[in-house]
Amino acid sequence: MKRLLLAVACAAALLPAALPAAAGDAKGTFVYKGKTVALTRAYLVKGPDAVTRQPVRRVILSSVDLSKDLARCAKMMCTDGSLEEGLSINFEGGPRLSYWLAMNGQKVQYSGTEPVGSFAASADDARRIAGRLVFDKTAAGGPKVDVEFDAALVKELSAP
Repeated sequence: MKRLLLAVACAAALLPAALPAAAGDAKGTFVYKGKTVALTRAYLVKGPDAVTRQPVRRVILSSVDLSKDLARCAKMMCTDGSLEEGLSINFEGGPRLSYWLAMNGQKVQYSGTEPVGSFAASADDARRIAGRLVFDKTAAGGPKVDVEFDAALVKELSAP
């Protein structure tokens, strides 16, 4: 009986770690090449950048649920792999935010940087980032972004 209770207690303790974390809310769009993508879900992941190996907080904004895909990731590079229509923003602690957008199953992509001032934070700590990101790069052939989000940490990775 003691073994059974111990097994149940261990399983219960591991259950939250085994389940994918729920997405946070996002409300807004980006427009690129005449197509508008609605963003409804937000995820915060942390880990080392693939190039610099420096710590980065990445917010992934999507119109579909990526919880299960992100839960399976073992490396930071994996976190963009399932983003087929959405926006990924790196908060690296410098003067600029780097971003990458994907559309049409990643057949259409665009990346760039924006001044940190393009993001107005309403919450910004190790476990959550929330606020509004607004910028317009249409004059340079880039996207127009206007999105509010609230993303709680769903994954912390140790490998780039």
